[in-house]
Amino acid sequence: MFEVRATDLAGRLGRLEVGGRSMQTPAYLPVVHPIRQQVPVSILKEMGFEAIMTNSYITMKHFPQGVDIHKQVGFDGIIMTDSGGYQVLEYGDVDASPVQVAEFQIKIGTDIAVILDRPTGYPSSRTHANETVQDTLSASRKCIEQIAHKPPLWAGPIQGGTYSDLVRFSARRMSEMDFDVFAIGSPVELMNGYRFREVVRLVTEAKSALPVEKPVHLFGAGHPFMIPLAVALGCDLFDSASYILFAKQGKYMTPSAIRDIHELEELPCPCPVCSSTSTTDLRQMTQVELTAKLAVHNLHIMKSELASTREALREGRLWGYMVQRMKSHPYLAAALKFEKNTLKLFDSGLRWGKDKATFFFDETDLMNPEVRRHIRKVDINLSARHGTLSVLLAGREFDVVFVHSARIISKAEERNEDVVFFHPFLSIVPVTAVSLHPLAQNVCIEEPSREVLLSSANRLADFIKKNGYKKVMIRPGKGRRRQGAELKALLEKAGVRPSLSRSGW
Repeated sequence: MFEVRATDLAGRLGRLEVGGRSMQTPAYLPVVHPIRQQVPVSILKEMGFEAIMTNSYITMKHFPQGVDIHKQVGFDGIIMTDSGGYQVLEYGDVDASPVQVAEFQIKIGTDIAVILDRPTGYPSSRTHANETVQDTLSASRKCIEQIAHKPPLWAGPIQGGTYSDLVRFSARRMSEMDFDVFAIGSPVELMNGYRFREVVRLVTEAKSALPVEKPVHLFGAGHPFMIPLAVALGCDLFDSASYILFAKQGKYMTPSAIRDIHELEELPCPCPVCSSTSTTDLRQMTQVELTAKLAVHNLHIMKSELASTREALREGRLWGYMVQRMKSHPYLAAALKFEKNTLKLFDSGLRWGKDKATFFFDETDLMNPEVRRHIRKVDINLSARHGTLSVLLAGREFDVVFVHSARIISKAEERNEDVVFFHPFLSIVPVTAVSLHPLAQNVCIEEPSREVLLSSANRLADFIKKNGYKKVMIRPGKGRRRQGAELKALLEKAGVRPSLSRSGW
């Protein structure tokens, strides 16, 4: 059972239950080797991981008659098992059929089982990508038709790679089958190559075609700075062996980058590993010791990033947290130029009535779904009642307008005027609506960029022309005359001729 308890953007805070076990989502599932695990699974349990992932195909090669997977790896929480798809991607094939692997996963008592798929990978020709989609669909149909046993929960893999139409097709056909979880495949090469815009497009296309009530798994999401974006796109589960793979290469995770331990003078982390050792100590260790230490540190970083992301989601501040993390790397920041389909996906979980203020920094925040929702509401619901419009400018404490809104409305009626506030990011703020989040419940940067002001001024100009106001008066208020003059110039450039009042409201 998957229960959603809170949403923000397309992200969900929830709980997934299977076979008497449960875990909080979004969740990161560390990948462990079923036979040779370098970091003891007991450490994962002590750290609070509620679920892990392991490989059923490798398990089958060592224990063809089956084994209790929970006892084998020493973990009593939720275990998700991959089916050998990674081996198919690496070596081209495996010596087992999808049905055989599915039956084996039932035998070993896995909690969430992945159908043996054929990953698309990257780079891939369209012909090859289409073949992987068709082969995965065929394997899925056979398994669903022949194996109805639950638990485990069954995860249906989505393929198609960078071909958006194939991803949509794969997701739609998969959603017609009786899967409990859907897993988006083939992002690893894209993430390792820092091709984040393609990752965003891949997840967007898959999510847009999948049923909203089912949890979604993203294979191989092992970069901590990718987690907030993936959660915002609606991914609920993540797996990766990056914590140990990076450790073997001497790589040290931080929330915003992957660093070489030999280049660090200090350890910028308070986890148990970093607080009890130094870079000098680490560099003097054997390779096995260093790998173990770095792996545990890397796990702490991944766990911490998930917790921070969940908290941002819980507070309704996932947009700001996601943007902050995405600006930690130029290639990730390039993915901030979201396409329409992605922005529409973000709208799906946006909630009303948040308790925390929204922060506005730069032009990126013009895409904030809260801003876009407000603009749509203004376009639909706000129209002229009088021939004169007064535009008020508030100071940095924009929430003070709420206290005076009743007086402003009364005075506007006496003057036979319409009155709105101009906000650098939200543009038109009706005085009658300032109690709605985030119209007064926001904190705006003191000097917004010209790009931000131009965008909002153009929206105000379009509103003025659409409603045919005969007179427009900018009333900047005390200490805001320079900003009033700047808005006047921007409106004139857009074809509106306002007056600039010397007196306040």
